[in-house]
Amino acid sequence: MTDIVLMLTTWPDQESAEKMAEQWLQNNLVACVNVLPSMKSIYMWNGKIQSGTEHQLLLKTTAHCTEQLTRSIVEAHPYECPEIIYLPVAGGYDEYMNWITGNTK
Repeated sequence: MTDIVLMLTTWPDQESAEKMAEQWLQNNLVACVNVLPSMKSIYMWNGKIQSGTEHQLLLKTTAHCTEQLTRSIVEAHPYECPEIIYLPVAGGYDEYMNWITGNTK
């Protein structure tokens, strides 16, 4: 197991997702953010089936950044309950893993 974490979140629009990605990069909370093309999400909210268009964000970070990154997402996110999921990374290409670690503080 490594110190690397893949965090997942969604964002309702590409422009603000990219703005947040740049902020997280400038604050050394992530090494990379992938903003995927828009997708349709269908989910249960307040007892009703809802749907909407969102962008999936893949955030490459380290375990020690997850708490601050989570706070940043919650503070900036327009949703009452944003998706924030941590996936520990079991391993990977050493140079890439070192690059993630070197770009997060």
